[in-house]
Parts: sequence; structure tokens; C-alpha cells
Amino acid sequence: MSGVTLKNVRKAFGAVDVIKDVSLEVPKGEFGVFVGPSGCGKSTLLRMIAGLEDTSGGVIEIGGRDVTNEEPAKRGVAMVFQSYALYPHLSVFENMAFSLRLARASKSEAKRKVHEAAEILQLTDHLDKKPSALSGGQRQRVAIGRAIVREPEVFLFDEPLSNLDAELRVQMRLELTRLHKQIGATMIYVTHDQVEAMTLADDIFVLRGGVVQQAGTPLTLYDDPDNRFVAGFIGSPAMNFLQGRVTRRTEGGMAVAVEDGELEVRVEGAAPGEGTDLVVGVRPEHLGPVESGGFTAQVEMSEELGGNSYVHSTPPSGGGDIVFERRGVRERLTGQTVRLGAVPENVFAFTPDGVRVR
Repeated sequence: MSGVTLKNVRKAFGAVDVIKDVSLEVPKGEFGVFVGPSGCGKSTLLRMIAGLEDTSGGVIEIGGRDVTNEEPAKRGVAMVFQSYALYPHLSVFENMAFSLRLARASKSEAKRKVHEAAEILQLTDHLDKKPSALSGGQRQRVAIGRAIVREPEVFLFDEPLSNLDAELRVQMRLELTRLHKQIGATMIYVTHDQVEAMTLADDIFVLRGGVVQQAGTPLTLYDDPDNRFVAGFIGSPAMNFLQGRVTRRTEGGMAVAVEDGELEVRVEGAAPGEGTDLVVGVRPEHLGPVESGGFTAQVEMSEELGGNSYVHSTPPSGGGDIVFERRGVRERLTGQTVRLGAVPENVFAFTPDGVRVR
């Protein structure tokens, strides 16, 4: 079991840099997740760690060993892809044992390793079946089992749950979490789904345009984003953003004019001066109806989820959907004009180019 360290890693296709001077560390035994929108470079970065893509610059270390120029088979990694890539004519046992036979492992050793992996993945009763007789979740477990039997130093997952339906995705997330705890291996997981990232990761690495925007625990990124991109990407429903301008400084920060009202923002350092243009962000669970202050919005519709609801509204400017959460309230607000506000500690401010104002 080894950790993974990247030092100033670059990847260029011709004159275009797709990975730009990335440095990060996934400590031994931790579950790291690369998350970001399509085209941000997360899968390319994973393939570089696996040795499936050449590195244009920088150093990749696994267990403190420089593997930048080593062949994939010598890096001590196993990769699980979005496609199950199972051999349809082979049984589950034969699929899981295939790499061991290529490595000329003895029959007894292959049998032992396959049965150990099958027990971990609850596949013992399916070892004689062909992939066509399995569900999507079971096939993905076979693909993971094929990686486990190799006893790699690092597991790499490239969007392995994308082909599953919503219910199976939730189930497989739980199974991956249990698997990580049970075998204690270092795992790196790529996804565009921030909910997967939040629920699986010890540490999240948010990528955009080949650059790590921020790294940290799920709650650190949620509670304390460094910029507007991370603030908007982490969290579901997404953070609300409003254009604003500083009207005055307050004892703990500043007041920012938004729409037809204002919101106060808590700032630890020196607050920007009056007249400064900012973008204000508030998460749906921190925004709600208030008696005074805040700003007005016209309620368009509600997503009623039982214990809570997400209310979609339009501000006076008509610029964008403003979502706020209600818990344990059954009164419908559709068609009404409401005044929305939040306490200063729960309001974020960003410069026009997206930098967090702290």
C-alpha cells in the first residue's frame, strides 16, 4: 500500500496544455477523488498516474518511487474503467483470475485470491455465472474484483458508476466505501458527479481547465471554498449567486446591495470599500423567508421531497433561478412574492473574476 504524489505535472497535446503544473498528494490508505466538469483533465491525470498517458513534465511518485517513465505494469496500480470490459464467454471466476493466469500464478494461488475477493464483494454465489447473467452492479463488482486479486499498491477508478442507474449508484457508493475500509488501500477515483465526490472522498481535488482549483476534505470545500467555481460546483442544489455592490462597511464585514435589497457578509480581513462590485453567494439551505432586509423574489415552483422542499424563485432583475430550502413546512408559496435573507456568516462574497473575499 502506497501513497501517490504528483509534482508539477504537465500534459500537452501539441501546443495545448491540458494538465498545467499540477502538484498534489493522496496519502497512503486514503480515498482521493478528482472531480470537475467534462474536459477539465481529471481522466487524463488518472491515466498519467496509471502510465497510459505520457507525461510532458513533472514527476509522478507511487510509494515515494519515481514512476514517471515506468511501464504501466511496473507501477503497482490497477485500474477500473467506466466500461466493465468483461470477457462474455468466461465465467466470473475466470474473468477475475485472468490477470493471475497471465502472471503465471499457480492454480491454487489464483483460486485463493479469487475466492477472497469474491467474499469481500459478495460474489461467491456467482463465480460460475457468465457476465450476461449478472446485474450491472454485479458486473461492476466483478471488474473491481479483477483489480483486487492483483493486490495493487493503488486502485484507480475512472467514472466506474456512470453506466448504473440512480439506485445502483447509491448502493455501489456504499459498497466502495466499505471496500476501502476493509482493505485499506490507496484509492483515486474520477467523477464529474460532485455528490459521488462528497460521499466517497477523504480528500477532493477540484479541477478546471487542467488546474487544481482547490483540494481538501469534502466539508472544507463545502464550507470554505476558495473561489466562485468551487463554491458553485460543490453542493447540490448549487449555490445561488447574485450581482452586488458594496454599500457600506459594517462592524463584522460589509453590506452588499443585491437586487432590490441588501445582504450583509461577514469578512475576516479588511472589507472592500463602498462602490466595489462583488458577486454574493448563498447556499439554498442558508437562504429563506425573512420579515425584513434581504431582497424580494417571485416563487415559480417547488420541488416537494417530503421532509424538505427546494423552492425556485425569480428575483426582480429576472436574472437566474434563486433556490431556497424549506424543511418541515407544507405551505406552498407558488406565485407569491417573498423576501429572502441569510445571516452574514452564511453569505459568501467573490470578486468579479471569482476570487473569494475573506
